[in-house]
Amino acid sequence: MSILTAFSQMLIFFSLIMVGVACSRKNLVNEENAHSISKLIVNVFNPAIIFSSVLGNSQNKEGDFISLIVLIAIIMFSTFIILGSIGSRFFTKDKDEIKIYKLMTVFSNVGFIGIPLVDSLYGSSAIIYVAIFILIYNILIYTYGISILQGEAGKRLSLTNLKNILNMGTLSCCITLFVFCFHISIHPVVQTTVTYLGNVATPLSMMSIGFSLGRANIFSVFNDKKLYLFSFIKLIIIPVIGVLILKRFNLPEQVLGVSAVMLSMPIGNLPVMLANQYGVNSENCAKGIIITTLFSVITVPLIMGLV
Repeated sequence: MSILTAFSQMLIFFSLIMVGVACSRKNLVNEENAHSISKLIVNVFNPAIIFSSVLGNSQNKEGDFISLIVLIAIIMFSTFIILGSIGSRFFTKDKDEIKIYKLMTVFSNVGFIGIPLVDSLYGSSAIIYVAIFILIYNILIYTYGISILQGEAGKRLSLTNLKNILNMGTLSCCITLFVFCFHISIHPVVQTTVTYLGNVATPLSMMSIGFSLGRANIFSVFNDKKLYLFSFIKLIIIPVIGVLILKRFNLPEQVLGVSAVMLSMPIGNLPVMLANQYGVNSENCAKGIIITTLFSVITVPLIMGLV
């Protein structure tokens, strides 16, 4: 894929983010509104765009590579966990910050940015692959992620954590894969409704990121040199090595491309929310989200240029 194609798409996303920043700065959207919109994206619009990936598709070539994507996703997240466990101690000695660096390494923004980017670059049929990554992500965030935040108290898998795994993101992925694997026909009225809802996901997801940026003190965000190094490793070093390794296996272009997108995503929002919930200082994570999101406008096209 050409760098220009990916950069053009990221520039569109950046423009939408800036619209969100402007709306936040002008108080058209307050923090409560932004939170409600995020809930709509997570529980309605993103599930819709995931489900729309199996509507009207022949389901032939994509189905051939599902098991391959599962394997890649498992290896990717396992590698992230190992790297986070080893590397976090090089950035800080503070126990809370070590937890945050582990989470920032593993949990990227595969939903808010990953879904619309894959949709834009490879079409809706490729989102079935993203569903695999999201499914594994959701299982890990409410098992491994919670265990990191809780320390010794989180070693046991609680009923609450199991309930959290069964969220709309997980359910939509499971339903999508079920429909896909069993070639279930969906009524045209349902198809159109889901497609309309899915079309809202991309602009609103980008604007939602802008709402968060608009409330942040940007100047205070860029005063932590360790986050620059972390961002360079997360957005450049790891994705470059990952893509170069994957290219040695002569994977189909769409499989390689989706995997590259997943590898190159900035830090996701969920670690901050969970850290706050469990009383862990999330300031570094909030800063990391802003820095990596802004830098990804440049780094994602560079990574996609390797595909």
